[in-house]
Amino acid sequence: MTNNQTPTSAPLTDEERNRKSRKRKAILASGAVLGVGAVVTLAAWNDTVFGAGEFGIGDTAWNVQGSIDGTTFTEYETSPGGAIAFTVDPQVDAGNLMPGETAKGSFWLKETRGHMAASISIQPATGAGNSLGQALRVTIKDGPTSIVNNQPLSATGTASTFTVPAGQTKKLDFEVTLPANANPNLITNDSVTAIWEMKAQSVE
Repeated sequence: MTNNQTPTSAPLTDEERNRKSRKRKAILASGAVLGVGAVVTLAAWNDTVFGAGEFGIGDTAWNVQGSIDGTTFTEYETSPGGAIAFTVDPQVDAGNLMPGETAKGSFWLKETRGHMAASISIQPATGAGNSLGQALRVTIKDGPTSIVNNQPLSATGTASTFTVPAGQTKKLDFEVTLPANANPNLITNDSVTAIWEMKAQSVE
């Protein structure tokens, strides 16, 4: 009788197993090499484009200066600023006021660039809160117009506003009066220093 069954394979020898293992490792190694070799980096084109803008203040340049003589103007940007000479009336000494007397002085403001006007806010005087400051009255005029009208020198509150046109000069006249009816018993201080801050803001 003929036997048609496939003979059972004989066990591999140690040499055959080593040969197959080396072949399998060689295939895996070549696959790894092919995998790395497939990553290709191409050189890139490079270019640069710039955008620019130019900025300035041009016709918006703006500045306000002060003067105590109407001729020489400076910044006066720190307190106490320009000292107003209260010597308009030679018969009145601002340092030795008598009841009913008024000391007068002037201060000038100028917008120097000529492009925009200046809105000026005169703040209530600082440093004038003592008994003499409470007794004295101040008036500040722009020509015939009173910007501050007969207010206590020590007054606080709302600022008074006016305008200096672009490139022009404005003269302010200060009048400080010791009222004729001032009560000497209520004035315990014999001097006071008032500092007016004039805040400027540009207006078109």
